[in-house]
Amino acid sequence: MGCSVSKKSQDFELKLSESYSSFSLRPDPFDELNLELTKQRKITKIPWIPYSNFNNITSIPNDDINYINYFATWKNEPTRIKDLKVILKELINSSHLTRDDLKLIAAELECNDKKNLTEVLGISQNPTSLNYIIVVDFLFSGNL
Repeated sequence: MGCSVSKKSQDFELKLSESYSSFSLRPDPFDELNLELTKQRKITKIPWIPYSNFNNITSIPNDDINYINYFATWKNEPTRIKDLKVILKELINSSHLTRDDLKLIAAELECNDKKNLTEVLGISQNPTSLNYIIVVDFLFSGNL
C-alpha cells in the first residue's frame, strides 16, 4: 500500500491555495507528517482540517510538556456528525519539525491507537503559533 506525495512545493502550494486560500503553510512538514502517519497506521491518508473549521476552543489543563490540549467543536465535519466534539492536541514548538520528530509522533499515535486510546481524525495548524495540531475524536480521547 503506497502513498504518492509530490515533492514539488509548487504543486502542494497550488493545491492548498485552491482549498485554503486564506491559510499559509510550508509544504514539507505536513507532507512528511502525513507520510509518516500513513506508513505507521497503514491507512490511506490523514486529512488536513482547516483551523477555521473549529469553534468553541477551550484550553484543557494538563501536565504534558509536549502538547497543549483543547476541547473544540468541529463544525461542518464532512462524514459523521454536524458539530463533532474533538480534542485538539497542539504540538508545542512544532512549526519546525524534523524527520525524527515526525517519526516519534507517528509512533506515539500508533501506540495509542493500539490501546484504543485515540482515533486520529486529521491534522491542522494553529494560525497564531504555527504549531501543528493532531485532531482526536473526543469519544476516543482516553488519557489526554
